[in-house]
Amino acid sequence: MIYRPIEPTEAEILENQKRFLERTEIYMKLGFDRKQAVSFIIDNADPIEEPVLDIGTGKGLAAIEIARRGLPVTSVDISEEELQVAFLNARAANVDGHISFYIGDANKLPFEDGHFQLVTMVNVLHHLDEFTGIFREASRVLVPGGRFVVADFTESGFEIMDRIHTSEGREHSRLNLVEMDDIVNMLPEFGLECRRRDARFNQHVVMALKL
Repeated sequence: MIYRPIEPTEAEILENQKRFLERTEIYMKLGFDRKQAVSFIIDNADPIEEPVLDIGTGKGLAAIEIARRGLPVTSVDISEEELQVAFLNARAANVDGHISFYIGDANKLPFEDGHFQLVTMVNVLHHLDEFTGIFREASRVLVPGGRFVVADFTESGFEIMDRIHTSEGREHSRLNLVEMDDIVNMLPEFGLECRRRDARFNQHVVMALKL
């Protein structure tokens, strides 16, 4: 279902951006450059063609990076709260007009077969206790020859996330211990083939092609 963000006041945009920049600075002090990391991930999708789908958008970092590169993005997340924050971040980056927001379960994507040239899924895997349904849907909505980019934190990245959340009195959820070797090995089950993988900037990334 299409999500229609609540139109924010200028004060709400500024307050959200203040929180975002403060948190980005915390990451930087611990050795995690979020901007560098998301650029690295999206670089692994090059050459990027539209249309693009970002699964599990969260705060919108990947969708915003793609939109900054001049491409329209369809964003889907199960959380209305996260989508609103993603919209605020996109508005602050002046790319909100390039992102279409959908709320829903990525196990049942509301898109036709073979619709997207690129599907991204960034820092989502560790939040899921089961993800084969999402991979199956990602493959379904990709055109033959389309690209699937899946990324998640390295162990150093997880350590930084744990430190940040612990300092805030929270726990960083990690519902599985799946590794990228496991992901690569299971891709053929969904008609996908790994063509590139890398691990830098506290991130693992795999780029696969739809066969």
